[in-house]
Amino acid sequence: MTEERDTLPGEEPRQARVPPGARRPYLLVLSGPQFGDLVELAPGQELSIGRRADAAISIPDEGVSRRHAAVTAGADHAVLRDLGSQNGTWVEGERISERRLSDGQRFQLGAHTTLKFVCCDEVDADYQRKLAQGALLEPLTGLYNRRYFLERMSVELAAARRHGLALSLLLLDVDHFKLVNDRLGHAAGDEALRMLARVLLGALRKEDVLARFGGEEFIVLAREATLAGAHALGERIRKAVERSRFSFDGAEVALTASVGVTVFGGEAADGELLETADRALYRAKRAGRNAVVSLPTGG
Repeated sequence: MTEERDTLPGEEPRQARVPPGARRPYLLVLSGPQFGDLVELAPGQELSIGRRADAAISIPDEGVSRRHAAVTAGADHAVLRDLGSQNGTWVEGERISERRLSDGQRFQLGAHTTLKFVCCDEVDADYQRKLAQGALLEPLTGLYNRRYFLERMSVELAAARRHGLALSLLLLDVDHFKLVNDRLGHAAGDEALRMLARVLLGALRKEDVLARFGGEEFIVLAREATLAGAHALGERIRKAVERSRFSFDGAEVALTASVGVTVFGGEAADGELLETADRALYRAKRAGRNAVVSLPTGG
C-alpha cells in the first residue's frame, strides 16, 4: 500500500498542526520600543533578534546590536544565544553567551529592552495580547498612551543623534473643547475625541507615531528634516480637524485645533524637544487658535 504524503516532491515539509488547547512558545516584550509585542516562536527554528529591519524579531532600540541574539524554542523551554552583542544579553543579572530558558523566565538586551519567554495555549496568548495592548493603548481613543509615547520618543531621539536622522514633534490641542462638554455632556466629548483620533490618523503617514497625550491634547512624532516640512504637516493636521464635523443627538459641532511644531536639533536634550513644542503651542493659542506655530529647539 502506498504511504500517504503530506507534501509533494520538491516541497518543504509542512509545519505540524498544533491541536487546539496545546501550549505554544512565545516571547513577550516587557519594556523598550516594542513594549507589549507578543511573538509566537516556531519550535525547533532559530530566530534572530536585533536592530536590523530584516531580523526575525526586529527591535529598533539603540542599545540592541544589529545582530544581538538568537532564540530556539523547544516544547517547554527555549535556548537563548548571544551573537557577540556590544551591550550583552542578560539573564537574572548575569551576562550570558548561551542559556536555557524555562517558562516565565525573563532576559534583557542592552539597557532598555526586556523580554519574557512563555509557554501557553491560544486562550492565554490572547489574554497576554490584551494585557499588552492595555499597557500600550489609551482606552478611549485606541491611540498610543502617554507612557508608551515618551518611551518611543526617547528611543527615536537616541537614533536621531547617533545616525543624524530627521525627527519632528507636533503637539496639538483642541480649541475650546470644554464648551463641547458643557453644552452636550461628557459622553459627547468622549465621542468627539474618538472621532478626532480617526481624523488625525487619516491625516498622518503610516510611519508617524500618534498618541493621546492627555485630555484633549494629542502628540505626533514624525521624521521631518526641516521646520518648513514639519510646519506643512502641522497645517495638514489643522485643516483636517477644521474640515471635520461632529454630530451628537442631532447637534452638529465644528472643531478646530492649535498646533505647536519643532524639529530636533543634534545638541538638544530629550526634554527640550517637548518643551519647545509646548511653547510653540502656547503661541498658537495666543495668536487666536486654529493656528500652527513652529519653533526651532531652543527658540
